[in-house]
Amino acid sequence: QIASGRQMCQDCSGRLRRVRISTHHPVRLMLGRPLVRLIHQQCTCCGQADSLEVYYQEVPPRGNYAYDLMVEVGLARFRDHRQDGEIQSNLQERWGLSLPASSIGLLADSFLDGLAAVHQAHVPTLRRQLDDDGGYVMHVDGTCEAETDVLFTALAEPRGWLLEAAQMTSENTAEISKLMGRCVERFGSPLAVVRDLSSNIAKAKREAIPDARDLICHYHFLENVGNKLCQKPHAKLTAALRRLKVCPALRGIRKDLLRWSRKGERLTTNQIEHLLSHPDEIVDLDSVALRRVVAYLGLRWLDDYKADLHGEYFPFDLPQRAFYRRGVQLGEMLSELVASPEFPQRELSTLNTIAEHLRSLRDDVEVVAAAARLEKAAAMFGELRKVLRLSSRPGQGLLRQRGPSEGPKAAEKMEKQLDDWRDRLCKRHDREQDEEKRADQSTVLKYLEKYEQQLVGHVIELEGDHKPLVVSRTNNPAEHRFGSTKQGIRRKVGVKKLTRQIQAMRPEAFLVWNLASREYLNLVLDGNLTNLPSAIAKHWDLAQAIRKERLQPTTDHPMPTTKQQMRHPQLIENVKQAIAKIVETTAKKTRAA
Repeated sequence: QIASGRQMCQDCSGRLRRVRISTHHPVRLMLGRPLVRLIHQQCTCCGQADSLEVYYQEVPPRGNYAYDLMVEVGLARFRDHRQDGEIQSNLQERWGLSLPASSIGLLADSFLDGLAAVHQAHVPTLRRQLDDDGGYVMHVDGTCEAETDVLFTALAEPRGWLLEAAQMTSENTAEISKLMGRCVERFGSPLAVVRDLSSNIAKAKREAIPDARDLICHYHFLENVGNKLCQKPHAKLTAALRRLKVCPALRGIRKDLLRWSRKGERLTTNQIEHLLSHPDEIVDLDSVALRRVVAYLGLRWLDDYKADLHGEYFPFDLPQRAFYRRGVQLGEMLSELVASPEFPQRELSTLNTIAEHLRSLRDDVEVVAAAARLEKAAAMFGELRKVLRLSSRPGQGLLRQRGPSEGPKAAEKMEKQLDDWRDRLCKRHDREQDEEKRADQSTVLKYLEKYEQQLVGHVIELEGDHKPLVVSRTNNPAEHRFGSTKQGIRRKVGVKKLTRQIQAMRPEAFLVWNLASREYLNLVLDGNLTNLPSAIAKHWDLAQAIRKERLQPTTDHPMPTTKQQMRHPQLIENVKQAIAKIVETTAKKTRAA
């Protein structure tokens, strides 16, 4: 039995009397499903019900699942990306609890409401810390999938805390400005805003935070410039290569080689390894199998052109250029061998056929011109990329890195290098004779002129004894977290396309990112994640207010329609009549005019 143990009313000091006893079966991690009797008391003077805070610190009012169970399910779903079945199995094996799948979803939603309430309740504490740091820089970025709403976030650098997140129909100025305004209201105006090149984000920044320094992500800047330079040449080379049909022809030869090798004698893995390491020692190898293997090795090497890429997105990687380069290299090597008077045309006819197919890569005027044009554009892009120093490390894609980590001197040196390179590029542009190179140079110069103020200024002097703040030049922290979250969701659902999952995802789920920050835990949960259930219990009323607001139907849609309206059996007939009425009304107005 649980009672408050008080004899007097907390409001008027009147006498408390027992009015009823209620029976509950709450579900907790440690206690399972205990039988709990709550003794309810009421004041005889003012009629106020006595509080049972001892019980409600563990279990929500009008709820049967305890806060510790709610946190266990929430962390498993949003931090560890566990499937509902996995969560159920873990609860059964570890705690002996059997929960239905529907309860898992409800607990997960309640967890996000509670986490949002805890974050919101500690806004003053977080703001004081940011002020003590000398200020913060706001990184804004969004993520989505095809045909989904946008999940938009605002992060505070250098702490890395998620300040605000929202779901938007699109990256429109009004909603972004609203999110930025909430950040300013709750956490103060940032020292700077780091964003991509979106014009809507730029307008929202000017509306909500006009005085903050405006910086653009160098990665997105490079991506835009690279697309402008390389997209058309790369597409032309792709179309030209497809017209030649070199890849299908070589793919057919590879299949024939594999089919023939299965019928005759084959070389072992050790023999092939010996062939590659000692190519002059082939006397003891079967001649027919040997001829097939050398032809197959050449084709496999050509097909492995992706090894020359760095696992990055276009335009940082140019796959068609990599294929063309290898094709030309292999074709030149084979053509040189085939042209030898001693070359056995009959025995090595397959190599001759491969050489004939690859010869078109050097002889076709359209392919050669497209490849040459792409090389010029890529060279110009490579220069700019080298100056901004965002080249990736071997074997790692740029988005999977944390971005350049540099001190004030390195950041200022980069700014000077960019200015010097732009001056040299202007001089080169004036005396450049090649029209294609001149066009590429002009493109880069226009971008640099348009964004010259937003590309520099990443060293911010802070007041007092604080060291200068070096702003990250990319939005990689947000991109990295978006990528990790999507990777976790893919692990959970086992599919690549996440349209349904991203559309259904709540923006509060990104608050789980903050739980990985030791400083955030110290300020919000007294340094220990195990305090999260009690923190949610403390702010449960705020969590219910957040839940109520979340469940409110949206009324700000420009054309609000409901599923009930869409499924009305007379919908099309009613629309037809409405159109006929519009036509009639319009005609009357026209005649009257």
